[in-house]
This record gives sequence, C-alpha cells and structure tokens, in this order.
Amino acid sequence: MSRQPLTPAELLEHAAAACRTHERSDLLSRLEHTRRRLADPEVRVLVVGEYKQGKSQLVNALVNAPVCPVDDDVATAIPTDVSYGDPPSAHVLLAPDELTEEAPVPEVREVAIDALTSYVLQHRSRVDGQRVVGARARLPRALLREGLVLVDTPGVGGRAATHSAATLAALPTADAVLLVTDASSEFTAPELAFLRDAMAACPTVAVVLSKTDLHPAWRRVRELDVAHLDEAGISVPVIPVSSTLRLAAARHRDARVNAESGFPELIAHLHHRVLARRDELLAESTAHDVRAVAAGLRAALTAELAALEDPSSLPELVSGLNAAKERVAELKRRSSRWQTTLADGMADLNADLDHDLRDRLRIVVREAEDAIDAGDPAERWDDFAQWFEHRVSRGLEDTFLWADRNAMWLLEQVGQHFAEDAQSAAPQLRLRDTTGLIDPVHALGTVDSGHLNLVQKVLIGMRGSYGGILMFGLLTGLAGMALVNPISIGAGLLLGTKAYREDAETRLKRRRAEAKQLVKKYADDVVFYVGKQLRDRLRGVQRTVREHYTLVADGMASGIAETLASAKRNEEATAAERRARLVVVRRSLDELDELDALTDRLVARPST
Repeated sequence: MSRQPLTPAELLEHAAAACRTHERSDLLSRLEHTRRRLADPEVRVLVVGEYKQGKSQLVNALVNAPVCPVDDDVATAIPTDVSYGDPPSAHVLLAPDELTEEAPVPEVREVAIDALTSYVLQHRSRVDGQRVVGARARLPRALLREGLVLVDTPGVGGRAATHSAATLAALPTADAVLLVTDASSEFTAPELAFLRDAMAACPTVAVVLSKTDLHPAWRRVRELDVAHLDEAGISVPVIPVSSTLRLAAARHRDARVNAESGFPELIAHLHHRVLARRDELLAESTAHDVRAVAAGLRAALTAELAALEDPSSLPELVSGLNAAKERVAELKRRSSRWQTTLADGMADLNADLDHDLRDRLRIVVREAEDAIDAGDPAERWDDFAQWFEHRVSRGLEDTFLWADRNAMWLLEQVGQHFAEDAQSAAPQLRLRDTTGLIDPVHALGTVDSGHLNLVQKVLIGMRGSYGGILMFGLLTGLAGMALVNPISIGAGLLLGTKAYREDAETRLKRRRAEAKQLVKKYADDVVFYVGKQLRDRLRGVQRTVREHYTLVADGMASGIAETLASAKRNEEATAAERRARLVVVRRSLDELDELDALTDRLVARPST
C-alpha cells in the first residue's frame, strides 16, 4: 500500500477493497454513502444582494459569457445556476400555476443558450402557460471544472420584492455567499440586516463591492463599508471589482486590465476559502467513515488473532460470541422497541411541527393585520408585500431549522437502543433546506390603489350635495327664496364634503379588508403547500432512520457471525493451518494500521 497522500476517493477504494477481501458486505454498504457524497462535488455559491447592484454582470464576468440578463429596466425574476459542462447547454425549469396536494415536479426543457437570458426576466418568466421557476447554464470554464456552481439570484429589494423570500430561503443550501453592493454609496441598513441573515445561514460569506469603474470614490466607500462591518462586529472580506473591466480584459487578453478589475482577488477567494473548504470537509467526512469501517474489520480480526495465539481461550471466546450473537438476535426480534420509539417520536414531531408552522404564520398574519389597520395599505403596498413575504420566509426557516434539530434528537433517542459504536455513522437528515418551498405559492397580489381622478371626486361630492341643496332649497322656498340659493348651496357643500369623506373612509375599510383577505389567502396557501412538504420530509426522515438502524442491526449480526465462524474454524483447524492463518491475520491488521495512517494523513494534509 502506497505511503503517498491519497485523495478521498482513493482512500475510499482502499477501504472498500479491505471490506471485499474480508467479505464484509455490511461495511461495504456503509461506504456506498460516502461514495455517493464524493460523487456530488458541487459547491453552490449564491450571488445575492439588492436590486440592480450588478449581480448578473458579476456572474457573466466570472465565466466570461452573457448567461445572466443585464437590463436597466427589468429585474431578474428567477435564479440561474451556472456550472461546468462541455459542450455548452442551457435549460429552464417549468412548473404549473395550479397548487396541488402533490409537490409539482418541474419540467426540464432545453433552450438555446443564447436565448436563456430572456427566460429569466420578469416579462418573460412564462413558457406555454407554465411558470419558469429556474434556469441552468453549463459552460466549459476552468473556474467551474472543480465543481463550482454560481447562482445568480433575484434581488431582495426594489421591484423584485415578490422574489425576496425565494432568495432568503435558498441561503441554507449555499456553501458560500457573495453579497454584491455597488460602489455608489456605503452600506444601507437593509444590506447589513441581509448580511447577518446570510452569515447565520452560511459561514462562508464575502462582500463584493461592484461597479468600481463607474464610481471614482469607491475606495472611500470601501473604507466606510469596512467601518460599518467593524461596528457591527462582522468579519468578512470586502473585495472591490469591476465587471466591465474584467470583460474588456477578457476580450483583449489584457492581464493588466484584468488585475485592475479586482477579479483575481475574487477568484482567489473562491479557490482558497470556498473550494478548499469543500475539499477539507469531504476529507474529514471520508476519514470518519473509513475509520469506522476499519474499526469494524479490526474487531473481528483482533478476536480471531487472540484465538489463534491462545487456542485455550477458544471455548471462552466462542461462548462470548454466542452470547453476543444471541443479544443481536434478540435485538432483531425486539426491533419493535426502537421502531416504536421512532414511530411515536415521528408522530409527536409531525404534530408539533404542524402546530409550530401554523402558530408562526398566525403571528405573522396578526402583525400584518395590525400594520394594515395602522394606515392605508395602498400607499406602501410593495414595501408591505416585501416585508410580509420576508417574515413568512423567516418563519419557515425557523420551523424547518427546529424540525432539523428535533429530528436529530430523535435519531439519538433511537440510537440509544444500540451500542455506542453503532451510532457513529448516523445519516444526515438536512431538514433545514427551504429552497423552493414557496415557489408554487402565488405572489401576495395587489390592492386597489384608492386613487380617484378629479371627475370621480366631483361626482361623489355632487351625489352628496344633491340632497342638501334640494332639502334646504325646499325649506327656504317656504320663505319665498329660490330653490338654489346661498343657504341651499352652502348646505350642499357641507353635505357633499361629508359624503366624500364617508366614501373615502368606506373605500379605506374596503382596501383594508381586501388586504387582510390577500394576507390570509397567502398564509393559507403556504400552510397548504409547505405543510404537505413538511409531512413528506418527515416521512422521508422516518424511512431514512429506519433503514439506517436496520442496516446497523444487520451489520452487528453479520460482524459477530463472521467472528464466530472464524473462531469455530480456528478451533477445528490443525496447528499448521493456524500458523498460516495467523500470518494472514497479522498482515491484515498491519494493512488496517496502514489504512489508519493514510486516513490521518488525508485529514492532516494542508489545504491548497
């Protein structure tokens, strides 16, 4: 076995070969989880920020291709994933408008890569009567070859308010986040608040100060931004860039202009702080799994070695193994114990989470109704819609984070029915991912603006004043005055003004009622759709945990049965056969020691 540092995949293959040599299919199946994790090397980097900060142009400049739309008047409406692919290709994800009890599976449709940008703009986010909910571009770029996926997201402010919740929900799925803010001005309070949200969901965050070519005072703005971050206790790099200079440098192959664009520093950040971190995490998780498998192999070999070196201990060893085998058989016969713990725990968790989801939304709806009653909803409806969708999104994040923590607690409770060493490779449940949860939910909608033109105002006043003029005209007519006289006109003006005010109050009440109805409908749709998703995920968790611990029980039985069979073979073997087997066992243990050493070197090697 080589002493050179191995990659995680090479180390995994050495461990798998050892399992095949010793015919331990139970341990080999455990390594399949690790193999699947290594087979998905993607690192998602979300490019986020407020409306019109240069996010799409930044992604285009990183990959030197116009795959994301850049428009002065129209906002990006859906996320676009840009990853490695050769030849280049593009796809859009389509979903129906109707809400259904079953989660809609997006239709993936290939489109011309040159036309991809038109599908992700607000005015073109529909195809054949279906909503475009996502876009993908595959490009043969060296930056993307190592698994980097750049995600251009809708803005979290401005015109794209209805898409803010989707961007916020995607944060927990990111391996890294680039917060883009242009160099026209220093950080705003909403940007700092969003930065805190991003850091709470993803530990690897950087600030990209864009459009430095347009703003000569960008250095001063960067100093102010750094000061704001220091004051807020936030430690993240601030990288100034110019996408325009980067694209110009690519066209003219000018290294000096490329250096001036600031992109070499940004790319170095992606390599050393993002991709290297991915490699480090993969190495640690692979080493953990390989150590667990090596320990399982060593346990059986150590017991066999003891029997070979001291044949007199064979009867005692066989007796102990028989007792252990009986315990495992009893565990399998009484599997209803841990399965009952799992079923009861999942039922309680399902009920608690459904209540938690409804309670959080009830609180948000109550806050929204109080805000509606405090003023005219038509005056700042766009801002209200953004705030409300953001609050709903945060509530969903909190619910699913709580679900994730409680599911892991339940996993530990079930694991207590097993030996401690059988709990080391517990499955990752990842309930906290809220990406796409509310994509099928329609936007909040709009309320009547309440605006009246001059003619409408005059007609309302005239309807109110007509009765006053007629009534007071008749009364004053008894005194010999004309029907229309100063008194009747004055009364008409007073009653007309009163009628106009009453009509305005009625229309305000109607707008408030309409706004509250929209809020309740949105909350009902979220409960309907997200509740179904939550139940589906919990059922998936239950299946995952059940299958995991069934495999654990079977693996324990298989390991003990193999050790017992070896002990019985050694009991019946001749002295020569024992000596030959002793050499094989010692060699196998030496190989496991070497595997452990290679595992340690994999984790200890410096990241590049």
